[in-house]
Amino acid sequence: MQPAFDIGVLAGPTALIFLAVLVAAWRITRSPWLTCCLAVTKAGVFLIYYGWGFDGSFTFLDDWTYLERGSALHAEGVGLGNVIDSLPLLLAAGEGNPFLYYLHNAVAIDWFGDGYYAPVAMNVLTSVAIAWLATRLVLAERLCPARSAALYFSFILLHPDITAWSTVMNGKDTLVLLLHVLLLTAVSFFLRGWRWRALLLAAGTVGVLLFLRFYVPLMFALALAITAALQVRGATRWRLLGLSLVGLAGLAWNLGSEGIGFVRETLLADLVNPLEGFLRFLLTPIPFNTEPAYAFLNFPALLHWLLMPATLLGVWQTYRFGTPFARYLVTYAAVFAALYAVYGELQGPRHRLQLDFAWATFQFVGLRAALRLASMKRNGHRPHALNPGTPV
Repeated sequence: MQPAFDIGVLAGPTALIFLAVLVAAWRITRSPWLTCCLAVTKAGVFLIYYGWGFDGSFTFLDDWTYLERGSALHAEGVGLGNVIDSLPLLLAAGEGNPFLYYLHNAVAIDWFGDGYYAPVAMNVLTSVAIAWLATRLVLAERLCPARSAALYFSFILLHPDITAWSTVMNGKDTLVLLLHVLLLTAVSFFLRGWRWRALLLAAGTVGVLLFLRFYVPLMFALALAITAALQVRGATRWRLLGLSLVGLAGLAWNLGSEGIGFVRETLLADLVNPLEGFLRFLLTPIPFNTEPAYAFLNFPALLHWLLMPATLLGVWQTYRFGTPFARYLVTYAAVFAALYAVYGELQGPRHRLQLDFAWATFQFVGLRAALRLASMKRNGHRPHALNPGTPV
């Protein structure tokens, strides 16, 4: 069992989390009261858990491996300033696997000290960036009206699933979620005509993902091709098809014939019944029926189940918006869900975290649509009066 950490070593990361939320929340909400509440809550959860609640119960072998190798890299002087020069050490630490999260741990130790809480503090800060970027994205794409920006930001920042994973475990999925949001932002830029900005952002993000979770860019490109072929008309279709095909070709070239063969063999070796796989992806873990090591997911899982009708309504409503990005967001989620349905290795709730931007957005859109429909019915309006092209 691992004892909780001294409050003194937690003061630095707690203060940084507080300040990060303070800045991000103020830029979105412009409400001093709400900004302070969000900052105190986000920083307080981290401080209370690692100051009094942490005993190592909700940790796994992978988490400690990340920390140990990050600590070894830190002892060798590896940091953000000398990544290129330290590539041999990083490749050795990765032992043939993506090594970027070991570097993430090394940087966290350099900033906050050598303890399990350090890389988790980095993940909490990452979740703040996710909430800020996600809010800007849904506002730009009119999936959320400006008057609801503060509510959406709060919903993402304190989302139970994101909060649980980013605060309790030293896992790389929070960082992967951030990269998902950045790639979705690049798609949004491209669809709005900011093509060079989109390509630069996408290139940088894909470059990082190739050293963290290489199949993610492949699924993004596949979703882009499907969206272009089936759901977009005019010149935009051909631009998207061209972009997706170039992306797929580039990823195939990067993997090479041996890499493609390895991916195919790995996928075929773990194929499962798609219906059972999809239900497992959608509904695990069962609330209050988790293994002891996953008990921290009981409350998030309960809300996940309770919000399932709102999620499905949100998917339908988002698709009905009819904009290229709204259609792409639904297709992107469907493509990843299909992969999870057939590949058993990815069906646990840990991998579902990387889809939590789309999932939480569908929940939010669905909840707002349900409340608006209920209000219209109560006031005597016909429910179908909800305009699909108008954000709810």
